[in-house]
Amino acid sequence: MTFNLQHNNLTIELFDDSSFVNSIDSPTQYDVIYNADNYADYDFPTKHAIKVFKGGQLIKSAILLGAGGATMINSEAALVDNENLVIRCSNQVFSLTLPELNMNWQVKPDWATCFSIHKHQDTYIVHGETSISRIDRKGKVIWNFSGADIFVCLHEGTPFEMHEDFISMTDFNGSKYKIDYEGKSIDKTP
Repeated sequence: MTFNLQHNNLTIELFDDSSFVNSIDSPTQYDVIYNADNYADYDFPTKHAIKVFKGGQLIKSAILLGAGGATMINSEAALVDNENLVIRCSNQVFSLTLPELNMNWQVKPDWATCFSIHKHQDTYIVHGETSISRIDRKGKVIWNFSGADIFVCLHEGTPFEMHEDFISMTDFNGSKYKIDYEGKSIDKTP
């Protein structure tokens, strides 16, 4: 899947590049390679490509390589905040400058996988497999909230949903949680 973001006069194209190999012989090439875990292997489970276009011309490209839990590009994988692209890759979140794609920061808010990232006021909320996290604009984790099991639903329910005053989650066992935007528990039902 290819997902495009628009920012001022830029088009940011995001996609998974399964053909990329972290070697000089790779069939696809990028200006910048960010290896999230400094993983030495050449076969990464997550390979998120980024291409920045201005006036239809490619001006910069990068690829994010992740060795944590595998993720794919979708509409909740990235967002633009001011002049920065904030994107999750595997179990990491990156902030990259636009249009240069220089790294501002990188953080690991979940030890397993980051499913989605969302803007909340002047911070970001990350739906991770094992925790929900709030990150500031400098990449500092403000808080993490974990449940009894992973925030993935096997049969029914919504694993993660943001509301005006709270965040609701359902874990793998079907337990439901509500937390406020300070990471404090409001309610839990088994």
